Amino acid sequence: MSRSILQAEKECYLCRLADDQAGYYGELPHTGLHRHHVIFGRGNRKKSERYGLWVWLCVAHHEYGPEAVHTNARIRRQLSQVAQKEFMRVYPNLDFLQEFGIGYLDPDETPQTRITTGCGTDRVEDGFTRIETGLETGMPF
Repeated sequence: MSRSILQAEKECYLCRLADDQAGYYGELPHTGLHRHHVIFGRGNRKKSERYGLWVWLCVAHHEYGPEAVHTNARIRRQLSQVAQKEFMRVYPNLDFLQEFGIGYLDPDETPQTRITTGCGTDRVEDGFTRIETGLETGMPF
């Protein structure tokens, strides 16, 4: 298990950001936290572990709240951008896009980033596996 390059304290990374903006610099809870690998999918979880691209998150910021990284694409992208910038600072001799197969810093792209596949075509990736359910044409409610 590698040390995180994104945070030094065991506390919710996103709670700390919000509290810092509100002017609170006191102690935050340090129990009941989940370890979140910022860059995940397509084997990138292990790479996130190796390079220290992970943070501690409370349950509300990890899985189940409106600001949870697994339910809020905007917050997930912001955290991914922080991780990419820090990776580039700590590992200047490595190419983030080559290592992870995805980039988050291009302002002209949507939250999904185009990557070139080996067959010469582009596809859109956002870290999720698409499952055909038959509901893609519209929800019944």
